[in-house]
Amino acid sequence: MSRASAQARPEISGPPAAPSAAPAGRAGRGDVAGPLWLCLGLPRLPLEARGIWAGEDRQCVVIGSDGRVVQASDAAVLAGVAPGLPLNAALALCPGMVALARDEAVEAAALARLAAWAGAFTSMVSLAPPAALLLEVRGSLRLFGGLAPLRERLRCALARTGHAGRDAVAPTPLAALWLARAGELDAVVEPASLAGRLGRLRPVVTAWPKATLEKLQSLGVETLADCLRLPRDGFARRIGRGPLADLDRALGRLADPRPAFRLPPRYHAEIELPAETDDTARLARVAEGLFAALEGFLRARQRAVTRIVVRFRHLGRAPSTLGIGLAAPGLEAARFTALFIARLERLVLPAPVISLSVEAEPGEALVPARAGLFGDEPDSAAGLQLVERLRARLGRAAVQGLALGDDHRPEAAWAVREPATGSWQASASGARGEAVVLPQAPRPHWLLDPPRRLRSRGGRPWHEGELVLERGPERIETGWWDGQGIARDYWVARTPAGARLWVYRERQAAADARPQWFLHGVFG
Repeated sequence: MSRASAQARPEISGPPAAPSAAPAGRAGRGDVAGPLWLCLGLPRLPLEARGIWAGEDRQCVVIGSDGRVVQASDAAVLAGVAPGLPLNAALALCPGMVALARDEAVEAAALARLAAWAGAFTSMVSLAPPAALLLEVRGSLRLFGGLAPLRERLRCALARTGHAGRDAVAPTPLAALWLARAGELDAVVEPASLAGRLGRLRPVVTAWPKATLEKLQSLGVETLADCLRLPRDGFARRIGRGPLADLDRALGRLADPRPAFRLPPRYHAEIELPAETDDTARLARVAEGLFAALEGFLRARQRAVTRIVVRFRHLGRAPSTLGIGLAAPGLEAARFTALFIARLERLVLPAPVISLSVEAEPGEALVPARAGLFGDEPDSAAGLQLVERLRARLGRAAVQGLALGDDHRPEAAWAVREPATGSWQASASGARGEAVVLPQAPRPHWLLDPPRRLRSRGGRPWHEGELVLERGPERIETGWWDGQGIARDYWVARTPAGARLWVYRERQAAADARPQWFLHGVFG
């Protein structure tokens, strides 16, 4: 766990507080930077946990156990609804609005989902309920190119999850939390600057009990700087030792160890919608946010997935399931969303949806992308994404790959395979690992199954007229050991119209019968 270093206390009178232990690796070394905490506040979490994003035109409010508005959507705010308003008064302003009872368990699940997502930015993430995350980011600065680029990446990634947030940075976790609650965006990097920056904040950012805040107000305390100027003994006696310890932890005078959030072994996230809906655009918007959180989770685990399961719950009916299969392991949310939308267009929902969940099992470990000599990628991602989209629209069985087999019989010299299991060269090996010897003679890309018998005149094959045998014969005689032997002479032939065909003549004809001609393939 990271610990804050001891700092001087020029603003507070009374006996000095005991200094905290220096973080590991800092003792005797002034050149090593201490911890740096980023607090990500989520002020709209009660609404967002129910699938209501900023900017929507839906009039919704979240109601607390006391019957008052905890949070209102943007459309409800425009109608005059504000936090703290009784439900009856809010309904008078917005007669048709949706009122949702606050569900703290749902909010806690959403916070844990975002904690897993935040693991893509640092290995040390800690929950700060009810609506904040604490990230120790000192070790991530070099990876992201500094604090400013890291914060920009974090904000953009958070927006893709559908959540609104405000972040603050300080050398101690509690100071970062208070700054985030106050909306202070300027980073505090040096511990010596903490007292001055925190002193401007009002005590309400500490979330101390209401009675404590009222007592401070009765004493004329308006800012935390006023708290710091009070004698320590008097402050502890009249306000309590708990708030005094909080001030010491925020300033780095007391250690403030934070429990690290542990990533779950698999991803499961569910959002209960504020009302039943069969609007595919809204379902896609909810799924897009969950896919963005899944991407962060996978980056934190350094894993990819090949299959995602999306479940729709309906009122009074069995859930509907939509599986998303990937042609190759991946973790990009945009890729998941595109496939989901393509599959959703073909899915017939039996009833309106009341909740949507996403499940995924992390699979293969991430490997660095390979590049060619001139920067080209040998395994094109564009081709794999095309396969995925075609399968999403046409079905998995309609899009397949082909691989060579170690058999000279044309109908057994290939096999259906997954499109992403390797290149032709990589798959051109037998079951024993032996290389397949590719035939030198031309082969058509389209084989008939089964071959079509042709008419013949004077021993010459006919198909839309007499065929001209341009090349051949190529004799293929094999397979006698498995009871499916063939003995054929193949030619490349051309029709009167100019089409090129692959035809053969059976060699195992009866003594009194003429050999039969067959059409086996067509050249492109």
